[in-house]
Amino acid sequence: MAAPSTRAPAAPQTRAGRPPGRFRLPRDLPRFALLCVLAVIFLAPVYWMLATSVKPEVDVISTPTQWVPARPTLENYREVLTSPDGNILRWMWNSFFVATVFTVLHVALCALTAYPLARMRFPGREAIFWFILGSMMVPGIVTLIPTYLMMIRFDWINSFHALIWPGLAGAFGVFLLRQFFLSIPRELEEAARLDGASSLQVLRHVILPLSIPSLVTLGVFAFMGSWNNFIWPTFVMTDLDKLTLPVGVNTFSQRYVTDYGKLMASTAIASIPVLVAYLLAQRYLIEGLSTTGLKE
Repeated sequence: MAAPSTRAPAAPQTRAGRPPGRFRLPRDLPRFALLCVLAVIFLAPVYWMLATSVKPEVDVISTPTQWVPARPTLENYREVLTSPDGNILRWMWNSFFVATVFTVLHVALCALTAYPLARMRFPGREAIFWFILGSMMVPGIVTLIPTYLMMIRFDWINSFHALIWPGLAGAFGVFLLRQFFLSIPRELEEAARLDGASSLQVLRHVILPLSIPSLVTLGVFAFMGSWNNFIWPTFVMTDLDKLTLPVGVNTFSQRYVTDYGKLMASTAIASIPVLVAYLLAQRYLIEGLSTTGLKE
């Protein structure tokens, strides 16, 4: 018997005969340069926000513009956190509470709607799906006044109910989950039904555990949308202690005077939770978006 070979397995090769993932000059140089330019374009506003937040107000409005803070200070952050005009920590808690409750209910409702549209057969299924999909073409601003009148009828003005319930039914979430549910093999569902599982049990124990990437993706989108919502809370919330963070931050920008240092400091604080949520869910976001819509 021939002795086993001790040669290490060859590295995978690309069509050009090079290992994959290796930077190649000059072929990849234009792409790298383009990515650098795009990174500067997208990161420049973030840098300007952070730089302005650590400047004294005199340096913010001085000319020429100071791209690098000459006298950096954290005074703006201290004044924002201790301002008597509004409690930013309270606003952040309001936004976190509303966004968390909205996200959980939104994902649950979209999953319950997407499952029968993807896995069950009943008359009118396609018509219902296309009706839901067509509602995505209606701008949200069109329903602003009717929804506001409904909130008055329900006596939900200046209540967190007005920030949570109206937007729970989302066509995009139903579409996203339906497309992902279609990619799950039917054999798994049929095996569960042979064991006596009901439709809700199949959804709970088979479909949802396999759909974690899409659920997390939808959850991040829902959380970010609720956290950054500005127009609707401006209409329905009147009590200063019940404001959400985007509306509360706007109080630093008045009609005749804008305190740019405090405004940028509060904006930087407001962006932290969303950034953390995105970083924690980045792996699921990539997987969820890359596998959604592969099967019709």
